[in-house]
Amino acid sequence: MAKIETQSIIIKNDQGAASEGTLHMAAYNKQERMKRAAIALGGFWMLAVIFIPIVGVHLIAIPLFLVLGPVFAYKRYHAVSIPQEVTGKCPTCGEELKIQLETSDRLPMWTYCSAHNDPIQLLENT
Repeated sequence: MAKIETQSIIIKNDQGAASEGTLHMAAYNKQERMKRAAIALGGFWMLAVIFIPIVGVHLIAIPLFLVLGPVFAYKRYHAVSIPQEVTGKCPTCGEELKIQLETSDRLPMWTYCSAHNDPIQLLENT
């Protein structure tokens, strides 16, 4: 199971006001990363096997899934920590924030306040 780690960040608006926030990340050890990579590889290769009897589509699908398997397995193995969400106070409106992040999101980044759609920037706390 992934270990949830937290990191202190700065939430800043476009006028320069700032507040403290917390970045929650899922951190994986080597064994968990290997398991996630094996699942990705097995899943794509299983899709390649499923497409064998489908005439016409198998000419493109099988080579595609055979290549995508190792690519996604490599990416999942090297993903040591994955951002989950940011919590804190919006520097513009003062309300509590809870922003869900995508796995590809990296700081610094711009997003919007979940309460009033004010633009905010998420920065690493140095």
